Amino acid sequence: MIKRCKVYGFAVIALYAVFRLFVCLKYTILTGSMLPTIKVEESVYVWKPLYGWRFYDFRPKSSDHFFRIHGIRDIVPGDVILFNLPYIGNNIEKIAFNPEVEYCKRVLGRPGDRIGAVDGHCWNDRFLKPVGVVDEQEKLRWMFDGFFRMTNSYEVIPYSDSDWNIKNWGPVIVPAKGLTMILDDFTRELYRKVIEYETGEPLDITLNEYTFQKDYYFAVGDNAMSSFDSRYWGFIPEDYIIGIVGGKRFRNK
Repeated sequence: MIKRCKVYGFAVIALYAVFRLFVCLKYTILTGSMLPTIKVEESVYVWKPLYGWRFYDFRPKSSDHFFRIHGIRDIVPGDVILFNLPYIGNNIEKIAFNPEVEYCKRVLGRPGDRIGAVDGHCWNDRFLKPVGVVDEQEKLRWMFDGFFRMTNSYEVIPYSDSDWNIKNWGPVIVPAKGLTMILDDFTRELYRKVIEYETGEPLDITLNEYTFQKDYYFAVGDNAMSSFDSRYWGFIPEDYIIGIVGGKRFRNK
C-alpha cells in the first residue's frame, strides 16, 4: 500500500511538472503597472500552446542559449505577455537575461513595427486600433509635466540629446532580424544596447549602419502614468518572452 502511494505521488508530481512545462504557468503580479487590467497580487496564466515552448540553458563560459518551438500563433500588438526582465539589478544600460524576475506588460511593437506616442496615446502604424487602455493614456495626457519631473519619470529613451518625454516620443522602429538601420548620433544611442548585446562589444561610434541579428519587442504597462517599461529601458529580445497571458479579459479593447 505504501509503495502504491509513493507511485501515485511521483505520478502526480510528474504530471504537474509536465503541465507547467507544456500547458500552463501561473504567475502572481506584484505591482500596479498593469492596472486597471490586472490588479496587484492577481494571478495570471501563460498558456504555452499559444506562443509556443521556450527552452534555455546556461553553458559554462558561454552566453545564454535559447530554443523555441512555436505554437498556435504569433504575438500581435495588444497582447499581454510575460517575459524575463532584460537587465540585472539596476543596470538598465545593458541588456542581460534575468531568470529570477518576470515582468508582465502589453505589446506595443513587434519586430519591424513603427511605434510612438502623441499626447500620451500610444500608436503603431501597422495596427489600426489604439493599443492599451485609452482612459489611462488620456489621464497621462492631462497630468501636469511637473508631476513626472518630480518622480524622475518624465524622460524616456534614449535620454541623451532628445526632446522625447513620457507623453510624446517616437517614431521608433523596433529592431527586427535582417533589418539594416542607418546610424547617426541619435539612432546610435537609441539602438546602442541592442547592438552591444548582439556583438558582445562596446559600440563603435564610427559605425554608420548595422543589421540586426535578432527580433525584439516593445511593451508598455496599461497603467500609463506609472509603469516601468520599454519606454524607459528599451527593447525586449524575443528569446526573453515566456509567453502570452491567456484570457479574453486581457485582450486589447
